[in-house]
Amino acid sequence: MFAVIRHTFDINLEDENNSYGDWKHIVWLFETKIDAMAYAITLLDDPLLKANAEYMEHAIEMLHEKRFWQIGRESVAIGKIAESPTIVYEEYEDEKSIH
Repeated sequence: MFAVIRHTFDINLEDENNSYGDWKHIVWLFETKIDAMAYAITLLDDPLLKANAEYMEHAIEMLHEKRFWQIGRESVAIGKIAESPTIVYEEYEDEKSIH
């Protein structure tokens, strides 16, 4: 499986006197690399990732070759899904808290 990851800054403009924003990391999962690539290319139409026709060609080329495109702080990446490791949580009764 493959993931398309979008890293973007989302500005909330609901309150005209107190606008604020927050970083968003959005992930979509696809069975094949070609599907992930096709979807990632559609994200390049976002005004924050788009410049001009020449840049669009470069962006598609970079997604194809490097699986990553960034302009400013905005980015799109394509990653292969890996098996998650097992995380073991242990309690240490012997240790004293410093707080």
